[in-house]
Order: sequence, then structure tokens, then C-alpha cells
Amino acid sequence: MSKVVNKYNIEIDFDAAVNIMDNDLREQLHEELAPCSEQEFFDAYAKMHEEVFGEIWELAKKNPIW
Repeated sequence: MSKVVNKYNIEIDFDAAVNIMDNDLREQLHEELAPCSEQEFFDAYAKMHEEVFGEIWELAKKNPIW
């Protein structure tokens, strides 16, 4: 089980995070970034989620709620 951290240093299980990512955004990023580290992917997804949906992705928040 691999871990990444959000900008508040909250540890997040990467595989669990992938499961709640928007499918279209996740696939788009995969095409653009691969190969990259899980942390790079997590950070890029959080940024893109906010740009596309106009809100902070839940797992990028200070107190993420699963």
C-alpha cells in the first residue's frame, strides 16, 4: 500500500485516492504525465480537479473526509 501526502502533509493511500478520482481527468492526466511518481500524479490531479470543477478535491483538503 503506497502513500502520498496532500499539501497539509496528510497521508493518503494512493490506490484508494485513485478509486475516487474522476475517470476522465485521471485518464487524461495519465496520458499527459506517465511515467511519473504517484506523488506527482496525486498533486497534478488535485490541481486539475480544482481547475475543472472549481472546487478543492476532497483528498486535497486539510481534513479530508472519505
